[in-house]
Amino acid sequence: MLGLVKKIDVGICGDAKAAATELVQRLEGRTLACDATKAERAARIKAEKDAWEQELSEWTHEKDEYSLDVIDEAAQEEGNWLHPRQVLRELEKAMPEDVMISTDIGNINSVAHSYLRFEKPRSFFAPMSFGNCGYALPTIIGAKAARPDRPAVAYAGDGAWAMSMGEVLTAVRHDIPVTAVVFRNRQWGAEKKNQVEFYNRRFVAGELDNAESFAEMARSMGAEGIVVDQLENVGAALKDALNAQMNDGVTTVIEVMCTRELGDPFRRDALKKPVRLLEKYKDYV
Repeated sequence: MLGLVKKIDVGICGDAKAAATELVQRLEGRTLACDATKAERAARIKAEKDAWEQELSEWTHEKDEYSLDVIDEAAQEEGNWLHPRQVLRELEKAMPEDVMISTDIGNINSVAHSYLRFEKPRSFFAPMSFGNCGYALPTIIGAKAARPDRPAVAYAGDGAWAMSMGEVLTAVRHDIPVTAVVFRNRQWGAEKKNQVEFYNRRFVAGELDNAESFAEMARSMGAEGIVVDQLENVGAALKDALNAQMNDGVTTVIEVMCTRELGDPFRRDALKKPVRLLEKYKDYV
């Protein structure tokens, strides 16, 4: 697969650790041209990271026309509906340094990746691009079984959560305590974003309004359930859940009530017609 997508100068197929060790050994005693610009590159990287953090801090909600309409609608609804980006920022602030996190597929989860920070290896378990809906909870249960000494958190939207929430029973039954944050935006967010981008807002089968409280469902399965609809309670709820996980062996589901704002899709070309490069395929629709 080396060089399949982009042109390369040197392709190395090997175990990452063994290959890195061999490369370091081959470079010993050599003067590297990149060393002369190391400080400059480090400064440029820091400036870019600082600018990105500033942008995230000021990014309260999505800015496209559809999301602005959604925010107006949320103001007319009963209850408090939180902006997903604000929630993600508060969760980020409350995360312990040694946390392990798994994310499901879905629109809020794709946005969440900008707000995850890790200081230790083997901490992030992402579903990649396989479309494996319902991935986050069982994955973090497996990670917790392997490393019971580390706090474990799963992120999921309410659509993906409904595909795997039965595994809360597994966590409780087998005494593998984890914490799940469920973003309750009452929709299939990733699919609706595609319908915004490619189908002129012709929405089909994207709403999830009729689900009952996921926090109550968690309690019915022997776990703890928390509903959060105030921004100032997001960080405290996560800290309480992680304290219960690490000290009391309790699995907790935190149900966060979110607006229907939609972030960027996983792939902007998801539903575009493919470009046919070979002559024999150019007549295909």
